[in-house]
Amino acid sequence: MPVKQETFEDLYGRLENAVQCLESGGLPLDESIAQFEQGMRLAKQCKDLLESAELRVTTLLEEFRESSLASSNDTDLC
Repeated sequence: MPVKQETFEDLYGRLENAVQCLESGGLPLDESIAQFEQGMRLAKQCKDLLESAELRVTTLLEEFRESSLASSNDTDLC
């Protein structure tokens, strides 16, 4: 069975939890570093997902513009 990829919202929620844990203080140094490392990994995953979504939106907008131009050029032939 394929592994389900976590959603942006799932990852961001986990990142928020890691930040809150660090901000609350009281953790031993080793645990603080582990939380920080986990937070950095989660932040990178969130960034990668956002960049992927931005690329998809940009591609869709370009395709829409191209199809709109083609449609307007077709009607200008009269």
